[in-house]
Parts: sequence; structure tokens; C-alpha cells
Amino acid sequence: MRLLCHLRNRLRALHRCRRAMAAVEMALMAPVLIALLLGTLDLGWRILASYKLERAAATLADLSARSRDLSSADLEDIFEAVAPIARPFDMENDGTAILSGVRDDTGSQPTIVWQRSNGSGFGSRIGSEGGIADLDGVLDLDPGESVIVAEVFFRFRPLVGFVLQGPQDLYFRWIVRPRSGAVTELQ
Repeated sequence: MRLLCHLRNRLRALHRCRRAMAAVEMALMAPVLIALLLGTLDLGWRILASYKLERAAATLADLSARSRDLSSADLEDIFEAVAPIARPFDMENDGTAILSGVRDDTGSQPTIVWQRSNGSGFGSRIGSEGGIADLDGVLDLDPGESVIVAEVFFRFRPLVGFVLQGPQDLYFRWIVRPRSGAVTELQ
């Protein structure tokens, strides 16, 4: 009986003691807080990648649409802009940018007049040079109209890999009309 009384008194004293409560609460909440932190890092890195790569596609399309007579040398200079825009993402090793000049002479099937790429890891989703352009119904061209299509592909790897798993292939496309005339053959 004496042992039972002693045990009951110890339990009451332990119940009134609050000294270790913060440590227990922290031990319970730490895994949740760490999971939130890792998830935020993964999602934030993915959002940054989307923003940077979409900007790279828009800039490629815009720079190529400004020139009246594009040459292969002009396109090489334009492709040089991709790496600084996409930084901190490594476009040289993990990405490809493709520029295509598309023209519809007949009003029925737009044709890829020229196409250049700064890498070889991915192929264009709209087709290849000399072939019919597949614009996925995004844009219908009238006879004589032309557009420049910039495509950016990137093999994205999550920063932590807690929420987003494994590499993901990202794709961004930007379509603009040439500012000074129609798309012609490259000089």
C-alpha cells in the first residue's frame, strides 16, 4: 500500500511539472517544420525555374523578331542570351533552346522555313526545318503570315527532392510575329 501511495504522489508531482513541456512540444513539431521547410525549398526552386525559363523563351522570341534580316550569326548571338537569363539553371548542360521561323504561304499548312538550336538534348515539338509546323491549334495563320517560335527545354532537378521527385523535363514556348515583315530564309 505504501508503494502505491508513493507512486501516486510521484505521478501527481510529474503531472504538475511543466519544465520539459517545451522540449516535448518541439520534438513533436520538429518533423512537421522540417517537412514544411524542405517542401518550400523544392516548390520555390521549381517556381523559380519556370519563371527563368519562360523569360528565356520570351527573350529569344523577342530578340529574333526585332531583326529584319536574320542570319545564322545573329541567331548565335541571340542564343548567347539564354544562359545569363536562365541562371542559376545550367542551360548549357541541362537545356536546349530552339528558334523556328514559320510561314504559311498557302493558308492551309504553315511550314518551318528555318530552325536553329543551341543544344542537342531535345527536339522541337513543332516539327523540323522544311516540314509542316504543328502549332497545336494555338494559332492559325492566314496566307502570307509568319511567326517566330521559341522553345526552351530543360531537365529540372529538384533542389532537395522531398516534395518533387526525380528529374522533370520542362517545356516553354513563346510565339511572336516578326516586327518588320515576314519570316524569310536565313541570310
